[in-house]
Amino acid sequence: LGFSVKWVVVEVVLQLLLGLALALIVNESFVGRALSRALVFSPWAVSGVLTTAIWVLLYNPFTGMSRYLADMGLMQYGAAPLANPDTVFWAAVLAELWRGVPFFAILLLADLQSVSKELYEAAAVDGASRLRRFLHITLPHLRDAIILSTLLRSVWEFNNVDLLYTLTGGGPAHQTTTLPLYVAQQAAQS
Repeated sequence: LGFSVKWVVVEVVLQLLLGLALALIVNESFVGRALSRALVFSPWAVSGVLTTAIWVLLYNPFTGMSRYLADMGLMQYGAAPLANPDTVFWAAVLAELWRGVPFFAILLLADLQSVSKELYEAAAVDGASRLRRFLHITLPHLRDAIILSTLLRSVWEFNNVDLLYTLTGGGPAHQTTTLPLYVAQQAAQS
């Protein structure tokens, strides 16, 4: 239960912050915005099992990014992030972030596009800085979308079984066993 709470809090907070940042970036006008939006939103369309397959390959100690990090002197050769109790949590968090951030980005971008441009123009004329416009116009406007998306994502992350089961199986040494994963394992053993 403790791991489940830690998992949900870390995932939802990081997904919200990164999703908000991405939504703010792709809401701006720039060359290649459509391609950027497609790249930001594409992980949301990938299933949990396929996400796991991608990240298992990336975490492979001999051919994945672990090898390249070892080449740069940041890790030891043969280090497996998914097999080490000290690194497995953050390795799983990173994989789930890749899949979950687009959910927040999509919802927040949709709400950002409904903010009246006149509000921003009036605030700019009154001398409001970019930070003040964000704090006094954007955030209050996004409040309902943030609450809804945070509640939905919290429930989904608490019930998340597919990624953790296929990525780590709840291991090593039950370091990544959430309550729903524990229940699923017990049901499969009975």
